[in-house]
Amino acid sequence: MNTRILRTELRRSIAPWATLAILVVAFGFLYSFSGPWSKAPIAWDEHWTHAAEWSRFLLVFLWPIAVGAGVVQGMRDSRSGTAELMTTMPRPGWQRAAKLAGALGGLLVLGYLLIFAVGAVQAALNGGFFTFGWLPIVVVGVLAMLAGAWIGLGIGRLLPHPLTAPAVAVAAFVAVLLFQFAGSEGSALAGIVPFRVSLLSPALDVVRDPFDTTAGRMDLGQGIWLAGLAATGILLLAGRSKRAKGLAVVPALVAAAIALPVLPGSTAEAKVADPNATEMVCDGPVCVPRMLESELARLAGPGKEALRLLGTLPDAPVKVAVLDRRLGYDEMPPRAADTVYVDLVDWSIRSVLNSDDMTRTLVAGAGTPTCYSLHGVDRSFMDELTARSITSSWFLGEWEMLRGSWLSDDKKNEVLRSWETFRALPPDVQRERIIAQRQAGLTCQGNQLDILLGGAR
Repeated sequence: MNTRILRTELRRSIAPWATLAILVVAFGFLYSFSGPWSKAPIAWDEHWTHAAEWSRFLLVFLWPIAVGAGVVQGMRDSRSGTAELMTTMPRPGWQRAAKLAGALGGLLVLGYLLIFAVGAVQAALNGGFFTFGWLPIVVVGVLAMLAGAWIGLGIGRLLPHPLTAPAVAVAAFVAVLLFQFAGSEGSALAGIVPFRVSLLSPALDVVRDPFDTTAGRMDLGQGIWLAGLAATGILLLAGRSKRAKGLAVVPALVAAAIALPVLPGSTAEAKVADPNATEMVCDGPVCVPRMLESELARLAGPGKEALRLLGTLPDAPVKVAVLDRRLGYDEMPPRAADTVYVDLVDWSIRSVLNSDDMTRTLVAGAGTPTCYSLHGVDRSFMDELTARSITSSWFLGEWEMLRGSWLSDDKKNEVLRSWETFRALPPDVQRERIIAQRQAGLTCQGNQLDILLGGAR
C-alpha cells in the first residue's frame, strides 16, 4: 500500500522532471565546459574523493533547482484549490507531508548520487585512488539535496504565489554564489562574511589541491545545519496552524546555533591533507604519494637515471620525491640537497610523457627546482630557464630547450648562443660551473646563467 502511494506521488509530483533537470545541468556542465574539473590530477573522474568534491561543487547550480522544485510542488494543494479541504482531513498532516517529501527528496537524492556514481565508476575503471574520505562529503551532499527540496516544499505551502518559485530559486542561487565567493581566498567578500558563516552553503569551493579533503569539523557542522534546515522544511509543510508554522523555524535556528561554533574558522582548518592520499609509495629511491601511485611506473626509470647522472657531482641527491601538496601561486618549490623534488600537479611537468624528456626535466638545474613562483616571469626567470636548459643538456649531451616552444625565434637564438658559449669552455670549467649553479639553485642566491657563463654575454 505504502509503495503504491509513493509511486502515485512520484507520478503526480514534479520530482522526475526536477531530477532530470539536475542531471542535464550537471552532466552538461561537466562535459560541455573545460576547467579544473576536466584536467588531471584533480578531474572529477580521476579519483573517488574528487568525484565527491566536484559533485558538491555543482550544488551551486543544483541546489537552487531543488529548492525551486520544492516550492512548485509545495503549492500543489493551493493550485488545485484543495488547500482548505486538506486541513479538514482526519489524517495527520505529517503523513501527507512525509509522502510528498519522500517522493521529491528521494528522487533528487538518487539523481545527485548518480552524478557522483558516474565519476566514481570512471575513477574505479581507470585505477583511480580509493579512500573512504568521499563518504562524509557525499552524505552532506545528500542532506543538502533533502534540505533544499524540503525547505522549498515548506515555503511553497506557506507562500503559494506564482512568483514564489522563481524568486526563491534565484535567491537560493545568489546566496550560494555569495557564500562561495566569501569562502574563497583573496575574494573581496572574504572580509565581509565570516568564513564559518560561508560554510553554511551546501556547495564546496573549486577543488585546488588533489591531496586535500574536508575536515571532520566541517562535515559535522554542515551536516547539523542542513539537517536542521530540512526539519524546518518538513514542519512548514506539515503544520496546519499559524503557531505550528511559526515554531517550524526553531530547528533551523537551533541547528545554526550549534553548527557555527563547530565549523572551521579558516580555509586551513576546513581543508586538511588526506593521510591516505599523501602516504608515500616507493620504487627504490623514487617515491610518489599513494594518490599518484599510477605515476610511479612512469617516473621510476627516469628518476633512477637522473640520480645516476647527478651522482657524478659532490653532495649529490640520493632520492626523487613527488610533492604531496599543491604549491601556492606565489610559493617557491621546496628544495633539499639530498632530494630531487617533482611537482606532478604542475601541468608543464605532468605533461612530459617521454622517458628521456622526464630525465631531462629532473636533471635541470642540476636536480634543483626553480627559484621562481608562477607569477615571477621576468628577465631573471628567463635567465634561470636558460641556465636550467644548459644544465640538462650538459648532463644528456644534447641541446634542447626546456619549455621553450613559446619563445620568439630571436629569443631562441639568444638562448642557443648561451649554450654554445658554455660548450666552448674547457670540460673541467664546465663541471665547476655546473656545481656552482647547483649551489645557487639550492639557495636561490645569484644569477644562475651568469654563474654558468662567467658573465660572458
